[in-house]
Amino acid sequence: MKIKFLACAALLALAGCQTPVPQSVADSQRPPSNAIKREYVDALRGTIKSGNFVKAEISSVVLLNPEKQIYAYCTRTTERSNPNWSYIGLGLQHNMILYLKKNDSRCHDKRLRYYDFPELISMKF
Repeated sequence: MKIKFLACAALLALAGCQTPVPQSVADSQRPPSNAIKREYVDALRGTIKSGNFVKAEISSVVLLNPEKQIYAYCTRTTERSNPNWSYIGLGLQHNMILYLKKNDSRCHDKRLRYYDFPELISMKF
């Protein structure tokens, strides 16, 4: 199981090196659910200082791989110490995180819609 997970992670990391996502992936966008937002905030709770973010946004969720039911979304934040956007890309399969990639190039795709993410800004430690 561990080897299979590592193999999947390696393949997904390589896929992250590709340039823009196909139009079919961009067309699959849907707004992030409250559950996705809550899970992301819960995952960061205790690892990031509360009140650290000045701006936070979360992208639409896209279907990266229909056959394997792999979904992905991105977050972008600015911090008090760094006014530039920082990006994190996440891949999900069966509601489990497959990968988390800082500065994922796919998060910069101009077709990806972003939404305010006040839940992350108001996160309690």
